[in-house]
Amino acid sequence: MSCDNLVRLEPSAMMGRLTNEQIACLEASLAAADKQTTKDKISRVLMANSWAKGDKRTWESLVKRHLEEIDQSDPDLCYKYALFLSKKGAGRAWGVIKWADVSLENRTAWVGETYKSRVYNLYKLRASAGQDLWKSAEEKHAAAPTDETQSAVEEARGRTKTYSREWYEYAKASGKDTTKALQLCISAAGTAAFCEGG
Repeated sequence: MSCDNLVRLEPSAMMGRLTNEQIACLEASLAAADKQTTKDKISRVLMANSWAKGDKRTWESLVKRHLEEIDQSDPDLCYKYALFLSKKGAGRAWGVIKWADVSLENRTAWVGETYKSRVYNLYKLRASAGQDLWKSAEEKHAAAPTDETQSAVEEARGRTKTYSREWYEYAKASGKDTTKALQLCISAAGTAAFCEGG
């Protein structure tokens, strides 16, 4: 069974209809491929198939592999992954921050409204993930206070302060709603002056 013709397999993958044999064949080709471009193409067919099938667990592990081992220059994929992780709760906050950052590094690939809304959402995702980490640090500190938990709270709060200010500044510059970004920034900074650039 051959799976060399990726173009022929794409329509099936887009509908989540690749057979187990085709998937196994693609995985073997991926492992054997020596060119990054070939790996990238095969990996995308596999990701498209699991997403279309609604198999989110497989999709998550395929995307993680793609971004960590093959290529992380696609801001759309990083954006989609950060968004996906953000719905998984505070335990994934570091992942959200990491992939939001990588996506932001490659944001020049976007134009117009797509650029504006995605960059705004990435700043928002990152600030919310920062807030999750801050909340979790506060809870740990409240349960068993030590100097270590206190400094973890300060660090998490500082991160939230920075991320929310960046979100607020971008929201202001792009004409988007600034309410939540400013609220979060003030709650982390304790003063509106910091958020307004003071």
